Amino acid sequence: MQRFASIARFRIALRYLTACACLLAAPLSMATSTAPTVVASTESKAAFDARMQWWREARFGLFVHWGLYSGAAGRWNGRPVAGTAEWIQRNAHVPADEYARQMRPLFRPKPGFAREWARLARQAGAKYLVFTSKHHEGFALHDSAVTTFDAKDFTDRDLVKEIVDAARAEGLKVGLYHSVIDWHHPAYPYRDFLKLEQPLPHPLEKTTPAEDPGYPQRADLKEYQDYLQAQVRELVEHYGPIDILWWDYSNPGAEGETWRARELMAMVRERQPGIVMNNRLYRSLGYDDPQGSLKWFDRAHGDFTTPEQAIPANGVVGVDWEACMTMNDTWGYNAHDRHWKSTATLIRDLVDAASKGGNFLLNIGPQADGSVPQASVLRLRQIGAWMQRNGESVYATTASPLDAVGWGRVTARGERLYLHVFERTKDGMLRLPLSGKRSAKLLQGGASLETSREGETLVVALPAELPDAIDTVVVLDPA
Repeated sequence: MQRFASIARFRIALRYLTACACLLAAPLSMATSTAPTVVASTESKAAFDARMQWWREARFGLFVHWGLYSGAAGRWNGRPVAGTAEWIQRNAHVPADEYARQMRPLFRPKPGFAREWARLARQAGAKYLVFTSKHHEGFALHDSAVTTFDAKDFTDRDLVKEIVDAARAEGLKVGLYHSVIDWHHPAYPYRDFLKLEQPLPHPLEKTTPAEDPGYPQRADLKEYQDYLQAQVRELVEHYGPIDILWWDYSNPGAEGETWRARELMAMVRERQPGIVMNNRLYRSLGYDDPQGSLKWFDRAHGDFTTPEQAIPANGVVGVDWEACMTMNDTWGYNAHDRHWKSTATLIRDLVDAASKGGNFLLNIGPQADGSVPQASVLRLRQIGAWMQRNGESVYATTASPLDAVGWGRVTARGERLYLHVFERTKDGMLRLPLSGKRSAKLLQGGASLETSREGETLVVALPAELPDAIDTVVVLDPA
């Protein structure tokens, strides 16, 4: 036991020396080389469309929030803490060292957890998996040379490698969520806020450098920027092709070049030319602009935008977008949160997003050992069963060409329309403003449905009972 402790101390000391060397080397490297141009700012539309094609066709992804906070399970020192579970360090005002000390023994990933996630994602019908390589607590799931606050030092495992390998083995595209917030790093500008006794406003509201007079004195922003760049460089250099980099998160007064965002994105694109990135280094649609105003959108800031916990009423016209959503009220695991959405709600949200030209990224919050809560497993398997029967009406579809309908949603694939019937109309008829002859049938089973015309309106007669109480899909083709 004593010998093991000595080896562990030596290993930690060696990694600290490596970390210091990397941080010292970073400014020299940047000073002697020209930062590459951000590809997205000059990329042709044809090249952009080709790079985005798989993402647009996928429509459905699985989000995973998992880190040290998963061991807290929504409690601190035995008491439930209000707010989302992955924010517990801040919500409970826990100093970084104390947080690491208490969380370390609780975080013990079981063997094979990553394979379980990947299989569950595939069975649910998801085409890509995005997981938290580092959340706001600052704990890195990969083997990082610039910190000892990582999975390798806590568990002697590279958890990013395990998850990436498992996802690829199931045929999934791989995405890394990476937070620009880091409550553990001593140079992170907002770290001292953890010491305050009173609850803080959401960072998107008031917690900004401009409103914090102590910010310039506390923050060595360049040191933190170098650290952020070094960790991201590790992620995009050491794990093969990465399909998505899902940044989180910016706020008014601390966005964009606060994090040397153009340089950061350029470095990522240079190493991963085919990668898809969101625009949260600059702006987070969904908090302050839920209806999708485009006055601020710039593709140089990212390839797609991310409404959170909401699907915009009209989608985000002209921009690639993805709605991310929880199954209950929190992203990370919370043993007290039993406010589970129904499977019907989740399927209809997926269809709603697709009908407006968007993707749907549905979250799970595994426990500290990597086990997925059974309520999440059940819903994902039920979604998967529905997608097995009806996936054609979601994958590779485009937004509805019609105005909103009261009985459900519409997706399109070329001239074919998919009518997603959530509720049977009182008279059993679907009325659509479509000209010309059309044939209609149920997607499942292929039973033909009678069509007729009322002037310029096409009328489709539904069966006496809808075969699928969640969403019965009717296929409408030009006759």
